[in-house]
Amino acid sequence: MRKILPLITAAALSLSAVASVPVSAADTDYLLHSTFEDGKEQWSGRGSASVKAVTGISRSGEGSLFTSGRESSWNGATMSLGTDFRAGQDYAFSAYVMTEDTTSPVTFYLTLQYSDGSTTSYPKIAEVTAEKGQWAHLENKEFTIPAGAESVQLYIESEEGTTCSFYIDEVVGANVGTEIGEPSPPVKMNKGDINYDGTIDSLDIVQARKGLIQEITDKKWLKAADADSNGVYELNDAVLIMQFVAGKITEFPVVEPVIVPGQRKYTMEEYAEIVQNMLVNNEPNDSHMEKGGVQYGTIKKETYYSKKANKNKPYNILLPAGYDESKEYPVLYVLHGFFENEDRMITKGNGQMYTKQIVGNAIASGEAKDMIVVVPFVFTSATMNDATGFADPGSNEGYDNFVDDIVDSLMPHIEEKYSVKTGRENTAVTGFSMGGRESLQIGMKYGDKFGYVGAICPAPGASGAWKWNSEEETPYLVMVTGGTQDDVVGLNTPEGYHNNFNKNGVPHVWHVVQNGHHGDDSIHSHLYTFVRAVFQATD
Repeated sequence: MRKILPLITAAALSLSAVASVPVSAADTDYLLHSTFEDGKEQWSGRGSASVKAVTGISRSGEGSLFTSGRESSWNGATMSLGTDFRAGQDYAFSAYVMTEDTTSPVTFYLTLQYSDGSTTSYPKIAEVTAEKGQWAHLENKEFTIPAGAESVQLYIESEEGTTCSFYIDEVVGANVGTEIGEPSPPVKMNKGDINYDGTIDSLDIVQARKGLIQEITDKKWLKAADADSNGVYELNDAVLIMQFVAGKITEFPVVEPVIVPGQRKYTMEEYAEIVQNMLVNNEPNDSHMEKGGVQYGTIKKETYYSKKANKNKPYNILLPAGYDESKEYPVLYVLHGFFENEDRMITKGNGQMYTKQIVGNAIASGEAKDMIVVVPFVFTSATMNDATGFADPGSNEGYDNFVDDIVDSLMPHIEEKYSVKTGRENTAVTGFSMGGRESLQIGMKYGDKFGYVGAICPAPGASGAWKWNSEEETPYLVMVTGGTQDDVVGLNTPEGYHNNFNKNGVPHVWHVVQNGHHGDDSIHSHLYTFVRAVFQATD
């Protein structure tokens, strides 16, 4: 049974004249075009800033990107420029910016960040002074990305001394000479008006009928066609639209679907967008602190018998505060990198690891589920005790062996010894560096067993299809993190994995840590979001 919620009134459906959904003639020539109609896309917060996609305020279409929480003028919205943008080449850039929370005009900059291998530079691409509540245009028709530039980032910031929140929309990057068209006016979405012509009529009925017999992938179409606002387009929506056109109803009901325990609350694409909006560049300092009145988990060192290595192997386990064997807990496996061990990701890092505090504070605030965290010694070999070199085949094999060892030996041991929930909805894996490479391979091979897969500054060499054969084998969440100052695998290696998932149409979270290194800062930033995201995609 579905619960009928308050009605969408006729007043809310007033169809003042609106333009049709615009399509720029030059859009196919753009190398970059961020419209924020489908979320944050690949943008993230810079410094303390956070970003989220919003609707109802836009330069064009329905959505824009809202940037807030800025503590310095350079904190803003940023994204990594892909391989389409090459060092030494000329490009045209365009973006629109608006602020509402200041009384004085503010100067904004479209800025490039890049490294030449030894220093980081920040040349300005364009600047504009914006009046409160008015969209201002940042534009440069010919800008050269400096020769030798690496790890190139695009970001929007404001003049020194200003920290106002702001919106951005219609960000374009293109080859020099490409005509960047004037964005069309904002569009207001009205339920039932599938073709966005400002009227719910017989043309919308035709579109509604088509949608019942062929797959609809356009998000705008689906949002408008979902007449009862229950999150899916189905026969009932088509009937409601026909009744509206016939004058039998003057308002659409809002229907809440029944949620079945264990059922997906979100599609993979929807959940990736939710988590993308949760990302932080730097986790709050107090996430590292043990706070008064908060109980934290207990770390224990144990061993399990590895069939693959034919010997006992160590692991650390973080049991949640108040661990109770009469309850069952989901499990997060966290994997270390090359030449590291089971202590690295939980007690000993480049400095102090704050995994226990980050997890404990997230649970205490209600933002994360009670969970067990297992940090094993990843290297798995019957003939070697540890890795000896990056180029050594046996060392690489020892790490790759863990892809099966976790399923064949470690998970059965944990499930027998501790009170855990089983099933992929209750099992997650993430890892750093070489552990990130292995977590990706575990997720691709055993997507039926791991519902949440992460990778932090993952090492090169992961192989697989970069997609899954069925929904039953597909994780609920894939999250890849890279740091712009990573001097071991670079940003390009995790970005390559991100591109592989993109090429195969796999929704995932791409997390770029500005000024993040191959170490604790990138790890902590990833874990802060990942522990809040795992075990939350189903009921």
